[in-house]
Amino acid sequence: MNLHSYDFTKCLSTDSKTIKNTSKISIGEIFTDHATGYLNELTLFLAHFNSIPNCIHETDIDCVLANKWFAQNYKSQITDFHYNKRYFPKSKTVEYDDIFYILFEDLLVNFDTNLRRVRFLFRKTDVAQINIIIESIKKFKVKKVKQKPEICLLVETKNGFDTLAFPIKKPRMHVEDNYNDDFKEIHQNIVKRLSAKNDKGLVLLHGKPGTGKTYYIRYLISILKKNVIFLPPNLSGAMTNPNLMMILIENANSIFVIEDAENIIIDREKDGRSPVSALLNISDGLLSDCLNIQVICSFNTDISKIDSALMRKGRLIAKYEFKELATEKAQALSDKLSFTTTICKPMTLTEIYNQNEPGFEYKKQRNPIGFTSRNN
Repeated sequence: MNLHSYDFTKCLSTDSKTIKNTSKISIGEIFTDHATGYLNELTLFLAHFNSIPNCIHETDIDCVLANKWFAQNYKSQITDFHYNKRYFPKSKTVEYDDIFYILFEDLLVNFDTNLRRVRFLFRKTDVAQINIIIESIKKFKVKKVKQKPEICLLVETKNGFDTLAFPIKKPRMHVEDNYNDDFKEIHQNIVKRLSAKNDKGLVLLHGKPGTGKTYYIRYLISILKKNVIFLPPNLSGAMTNPNLMMILIENANSIFVIEDAENIIIDREKDGRSPVSALLNISDGLLSDCLNIQVICSFNTDISKIDSALMRKGRLIAKYEFKELATEKAQALSDKLSFTTTICKPMTLTEIYNQNEPGFEYKKQRNPIGFTSRNN
């Protein structure tokens, strides 16, 4: 069976066997609901075999090579397959992403190229047959290396939570230039702890908008080798969702970034719906010993409104309030960026970096008390 000669229209049509077995689900439910997805392997198995499968996952697999090997060696056993070809970011040709094979009594094999994952779903097929395939698939395992800075965005689909990886630009900056002197030691401690394997704990970064919290987090992501999962503000409620746990299990020993975290870390006595308990379990509870997830929370609200349990010793890696850059440092940074402004008061990073933006106007200090004279 040759994938390149396969008629793609057959993937869109539904064979009589699939139709017969979809009495308990709508055929539309086998499709995922996000742009980069195609079929959902669980509902596809249900559509074919009308039973709940057992699942085995193999991660960090070079699916391009593994799929080529599998298609050649199990050609005679494959009874059906479906696939999705699409453009990956920066690719000039369409490439295989999800490929689904049906073989043996009820084995469904899914090669997920984007996530480098192979899934085996089955109910009646002898597990010994599956293990033979798995042992060969493991030969295509690749070492997980973070080549370029990237962040995994948490997204919610009708099938639960998932992550999508996006590259980020590494900021061209030095911490000493962009932040006040009292931050140097804290920064060194943050990097040391977040670089450690099988560690846990919480980093709290707060301060008014424009003082460099997001800029610093982007810099951290670019120098650390761990995977980073980003929780967008619109999914703050996900902290209390049990389905989030599977994402964290699949990404153990990672860093979890929560920006605009006010709704998550607010004092439980002030907001009974606060998901602080979930955050505590992840960062320092029983779950933390299994997941080894470290959490970075950034927020604008005053630190006094934050649940005090988050700041207990042993749980807190570091906390820091970002403020305007001191006058002398602001002037030095402005000069380094080739601006000609004379700075005579503390300024935020946003103000310093965007001096040429339309609407920017630097106002010199005024005397707090004084009189003006005029000629009559």
